[in-house]
Amino acid sequence: MRRDALGSVLKRSLPALLLAGILACGAALPAAPAGLAPAGAAAAGKAAAVAPAGAKEEPQGWLLKWREPAQAHELRGTRVLRRQSSEAAEVWLVQPADGGADASAWAARLQREPGVEYVHPNERVHILAAEQTAADDPEIGKQTYLKQIGAPEAWKTVRTQTDLTIAIVDTGIDLDHPDLKRNLVPGTNFVQPNKPPDDDNGHGTAVAGVIAAEGDNGLGVSGILWEAKLMPIKALDSQGDGTERDLGEAILYAVRNGARIVVMSVGLNRYSPYMLDIVNYAESKGVLLVAAAGNDGVTHGDKAEVKYPAAYPTVLGVSGVKPDNTPDPRSNPGPEIDLAASWNVYTTAIGGRYKKEEGTSMAAPQVAAAAALVWARYPSLKPYQVRELLRQSAKDIGAPGLDNKSGYGLLQVDKAVTMTAKSDRFEPNGTRASAKPLPAGKQVTALLSAGSDLDWYTLDAPYDGIVTLNFEGLTPEGSATPAVRLSHYTGDTLKASAETKLGSRVVDFAVKKGKQAFLIQYMNKDMDLKLPYLMTATFSMAPDSYEPNDKPYEAFTLQPHSQSITGSFHQLADRDWYAVTFTQGGTLSLRVTTNTVRIDPELAVQQAGQALMSYDEEREGEAEQSPVLTVSPGKYYIRVHNAISSEASPTVGTYTLKMDYVPKYADPNEPNDKYYEALMTTSGTEYVGVIGSASDVDWFQIRLASTSVVDLNLFNVPAGKMMKLEAYDKKQKLVFTQMTGRSGSLQAANKVLQPGVYYIKLTANGAFDKQYYRFKVKFDPLVAGFRDIASHWSRDAVVEMSRLGIVSGTGPYTFEPNRPITRAEAVVMAIKAYKPVVYGMPADVRFKDLDYDHWAYAAIAKAVQKGWIKGFPDGTFRPDQPVTRAEMAMIIGYADQVRPVAPLGNPFKDVWRNHWAAPMLNALKLKGVISGTEDNAYEPGKKASRAEFTTILYRVYRQ
Repeated sequence: MRRDALGSVLKRSLPALLLAGILACGAALPAAPAGLAPAGAAAAGKAAAVAPAGAKEEPQGWLLKWREPAQAHELRGTRVLRRQSSEAAEVWLVQPADGGADASAWAARLQREPGVEYVHPNERVHILAAEQTAADDPEIGKQTYLKQIGAPEAWKTVRTQTDLTIAIVDTGIDLDHPDLKRNLVPGTNFVQPNKPPDDDNGHGTAVAGVIAAEGDNGLGVSGILWEAKLMPIKALDSQGDGTERDLGEAILYAVRNGARIVVMSVGLNRYSPYMLDIVNYAESKGVLLVAAAGNDGVTHGDKAEVKYPAAYPTVLGVSGVKPDNTPDPRSNPGPEIDLAASWNVYTTAIGGRYKKEEGTSMAAPQVAAAAALVWARYPSLKPYQVRELLRQSAKDIGAPGLDNKSGYGLLQVDKAVTMTAKSDRFEPNGTRASAKPLPAGKQVTALLSAGSDLDWYTLDAPYDGIVTLNFEGLTPEGSATPAVRLSHYTGDTLKASAETKLGSRVVDFAVKKGKQAFLIQYMNKDMDLKLPYLMTATFSMAPDSYEPNDKPYEAFTLQPHSQSITGSFHQLADRDWYAVTFTQGGTLSLRVTTNTVRIDPELAVQQAGQALMSYDEEREGEAEQSPVLTVSPGKYYIRVHNAISSEASPTVGTYTLKMDYVPKYADPNEPNDKYYEALMTTSGTEYVGVIGSASDVDWFQIRLASTSVVDLNLFNVPAGKMMKLEAYDKKQKLVFTQMTGRSGSLQAANKVLQPGVYYIKLTANGAFDKQYYRFKVKFDPLVAGFRDIASHWSRDAVVEMSRLGIVSGTGPYTFEPNRPITRAEAVVMAIKAYKPVVYGMPADVRFKDLDYDHWAYAAIAKAVQKGWIKGFPDGTFRPDQPVTRAEMAMIIGYADQVRPVAPLGNPFKDVWRNHWAAPMLNALKLKGVISGTEDNAYEPGKKASRAEFTTILYRVYRQ
């Protein structure tokens, strides 16, 4: 047992609770939950109120308490019947070893033993035992769920709760039901404010009977509480419908009128900041909220989610199980489930009757009643402590630990009112390997026991997004607030961390989809304070890849073809706009689906300048489908949003927009059936067309002003079709021909053609009009044997240096002027320009990464010997490494035997006078070979391009 959460108060109260446990002969009443139950004296007093009327005259042993547990030792002449131990107290039930001994003298001797605080007779053996634990209600045999959740065993310990009020927010209660009316207190009616909260549906009456149909009254059934105070609050009409406002007002009414528990067997799929505020307000006032998870598990399948308010962090969310303790498939699953209880009940009905009922709306009141019994035992508990005790006492019925169908397990009322809770149920979790799963969306409680304590948790992020940790340290009154660090890890990598210095902190951590690890620890490892804390982890979606697209003018552009895209709603009132421009008419069909019931997708479409047409016919989570729309060439807008409310909150989940577009494949180039009708082409442009009939021929024309290199690319030919490309000169003489073959494409590349007019003829082995073929033409003037320098700023230098044989291309008809020049290329150009006479590579300067058969070996050997360039300290030359602009100047300067000139000042704004290349840069600048930018910058570390190197070499070489 641990005493950290309550400090000295719990230490003082714990002996009384240990005493109560021994009085119950170790069977019924435990010590108050460690780290949870404050003020045990009040709890013991409450327990005494249900003791039997008479107690045996002879003591059943003596109760001996040690001042400190460490002082306990063996006692001469004493038999120990039972020990009840904890870190805070040690109480023994003892009797004389010799049955004929003088008990008074023996007890007096024990009182004088070192460390003994007191010894006194155990006068009340059955003080906490119920006088009668089996109810005589005639219909109780039909209430099989009571045994399933341990209610009859719990009644041996406690069965009434009249010190607090339980509010039932529902359709009202049958105020005259003979099995309920003595357990009712005044309530209210939000549906018809001037009338009493009488039930005109039956649902609320059924909930009330589960909680507190009067027990042991010889009538009907028994609630889990035999006596109670039920507050009927009618927020739903005769059809079971109501508004969110009425639900919120009902909770506020309950809180303001003294209710300690509010049970809601209602729910909605939509997250509501309004309801969250009310839920948080209730928690702050010490009110526990209990709600049903929902009954859509079969209806919605994988899309089903826990309904709100059950899904809020501090609300006890309850699912349903079948009589065999397996989750009922109709019960909504999700990480927000706290507990499970019986799906099937037999309970009260309107008109003084009884009937079978089912659903999570019948499971939730079972948990509410259990919470009331826990509070009867431990009246000083906070709501979060009651939640934790119910979780810890539950029976694990699913996958080990927390699961999405039964939460922490099946409600066990008997254990909840008798067990000793752990201060930190996550322990051991002091290492990454022992990290415990952290439920998303639910508040949990744990403990930092010392400065060296580490609390590791894991959380599976369903998407890329943000995990928000809301941390609240529960520092004992009067204690300093310790600093705590919250850290996020992915694998072994620390991604981010934050500190709490005021006892609480809300921290956002950006995460990628998959398992995340979080570490909670003291900032000060020498800290000796035990700190209970509350923490809630929530997940929110990152923006999808189409954002920002919240307005029509921000619409994400889609290509005009059939496709599917997946998006999400990551922000309040998120609207996702898409735009598509159709170049030809056709038909358009749109469908939007979602993977969660928390999204009610609405689909809208409009042609630019026309009215917006929207489609929202189905329920939450269901697909929306547009009719088949006829579209004409032009721009269209598509909008998708979550219509679950006009200002829908961010939602964890995705939607998929499927766009089916069937174009009318008209050939935009017709008429071009004759060579003299050929379509004039432009270099770099892609053309589309169809072969409308077996005899259809498509002609295109190319005009070349100078000798050029021509590339023709024909692709996207339909499967099963082959196309033929034929090129003719202006005299209709065949120049070349090529077929697409089975690949559906062809590429006629690097065709050198002289100036003139050429015609391209396209035919196919069969007609097709359901798909466009695509035809791209590219032609470049051939200058100095290169196709990529005609309009480049370095053209003159490249042409001249090519004529002199100093520079060459990098591929068929290409010079690649903008590509960074490598060390090997630079050296080869310099050697070709200056032709130094040297022989071989000195043995002491050979490089590890340069073999004799390297294409630039001879040039590099000469440049090294001439001192134009050096290798690296690791013995490499790195021939393929790009040359910087500073290195370019050094290579060219040394090759031309330019004498470096030490500058008096900085030669350039970004080259200091003590820069290693400053003297050579200064000399070349004085020669007028190099210059800086408009603001006199040179960028010495930038990679030099092939064009830059060729131009500088040309300028120096020709001087």
